[in-house]
Amino acid sequence: MGGWSGPVVHDGIIYVGSRDGRVVAINASSREQQWQWPDTDALRSLVYTTPKVLGDLVYVGTYSGLVYALTIDRGAERWVYPRTGSIGAIVGTPVVVNETIYISSSDGRVYALDTTFGDFKWTWPPLAEKPLAEKLWTSPAVKGDTLYVSTFDGHIYALSAETGELLDWSFEAEAGFASSPVIDEDTIYVGSFDRHLYAVKIGSDEPMWKFPQEEPAANWFWASPIVDEGIVYAGCLDGKLYAIEAKTGEKIWEFDAESPIVSSPVLIDNLLVVTDESGTVYVFNLGAEIGDEAVPLKTISIGADVKSAFWAQEGLVYIRGEDNQLYVVDIDKGEVSWKVSLTIEE
Repeated sequence: MGGWSGPVVHDGIIYVGSRDGRVVAINASSREQQWQWPDTDALRSLVYTTPKVLGDLVYVGTYSGLVYALTIDRGAERWVYPRTGSIGAIVGTPVVVNETIYISSSDGRVYALDTTFGDFKWTWPPLAEKPLAEKLWTSPAVKGDTLYVSTFDGHIYALSAETGELLDWSFEAEAGFASSPVIDEDTIYVGSFDRHLYAVKIGSDEPMWKFPQEEPAANWFWASPIVDEGIVYAGCLDGKLYAIEAKTGEKIWEFDAESPIVSSPVLIDNLLVVTDESGTVYVFNLGAEIGDEAVPLKTISIGADVKSAFWAQEGLVYIRGEDNQLYVVDIDKGEVSWKVSLTIEE
């Protein structure tokens, strides 16, 4: 089938969407499958979203336009939204904040649901109005009581997280935005289809900077960047990883992986972990001096293509390969520690 769902680890259990249209829970200690959902082929659907865990529930959106809440112990369905029918295909991973789950839909709308029962809270725009965009594939970002949404037609909208009401400020660019927005302090960082990364101060009508400052990159900034201690780390589909000064947009260093970077980088303490589409994991020591051309501390190949988000914690990197296997990489040892197939034997 397909989809680019990534894994998440919670209390020793790995939750991930498989390429055959299921959500699978794997015990990280025993490496055995705890459960898989659904147990009937009729309910299977492409899963692009990474599961989200809160309390005793796992939340997942599907390409068939449904949001499910599954119990973490058995994978039993607690609720589904909508109860009948469906919304547009869900590609961007939902965001869960303050007992509310926010979903961007391919019908061009954002939905807010109650996390406990899946009850509808609001949608913007209302169904009787024109959608925000032709389709929404990006994940929203929440800061305080405001929800920010980037669109393929080049807008950043600010919505009330409580009511969904469209707030006074919005930002319009000449090209559409490829990535989901990332917020650090009062600035939004987002990749554009014009092959630049933008920094936009909330409330401003003009970007604070764009990177590269002159000629565009060779491809899109599809994956969301991350920001740490005043530095933006952004992977690009041109195969390069860039470290950029957050205030000025000046390049600090770059690294050429020679394969598209489709997943956001992840930090583990002072280590920056990056995976490219070829399945190579690069680890950079941010505590060491890095020149204009960065040299990774470790380079580890899993031997399979990667198009999904990945999870990293406590020296381990969890990656779902395009071969429908889950790989666990040990950074200290510089090798794949173990792997398990996500394909269910019929």
